[in-house]
Amino acid sequence: MMKKVILGSVLLAATSASAMPFEKPEDAIRYRQSAFTMIATNFGDMSAMVKGRKDWDQAQFSKRALFISQLTMMPEEAFQMKGTDKGDTKARPEIWSDWDGFTAKLNKFQGDMANLAKVSAEGDQRATMKAFGVAAKNCKSCHSDYKYR
Repeated sequence: MMKKVILGSVLLAATSASAMPFEKPEDAIRYRQSAFTMIATNFGDMSAMVKGRKDWDQAQFSKRALFISQLTMMPEEAFQMKGTDKGDTKARPEIWSDWDGFTAKLNKFQGDMANLAKVSAEGDQRATMKAFGVAAKNCKSCHSDYKYR
């Protein structure tokens, strides 16, 4: 019984705001912007292949998709810190006023990217391009609703 109580306490502490790695809102904003910059860089490389501006390289595409699938897990906690709705950010206030909608789109993007990583690792270019289209569409819809240009 004591082990369950201790485990429960540890889990609760791990999910609290104080468990975040940020000391100031500015730190959280930079963290999430860094993650999104890495996502955009990798996404841009894949997009260039899909659009034929760069030679198709299935292994490289698959690597980029895997990187993004991992990176998509990073930004959410950086939106949760109080004060991160202000400052040097392109985040719209709708992120916080429509948190459920925002996290639903983020969760869908995470799922889309996990699927893209899986599909691209299987090596079928056509299936990879189709999965990329699904992920790109969702990515764009989140930008339209929750990011200033």
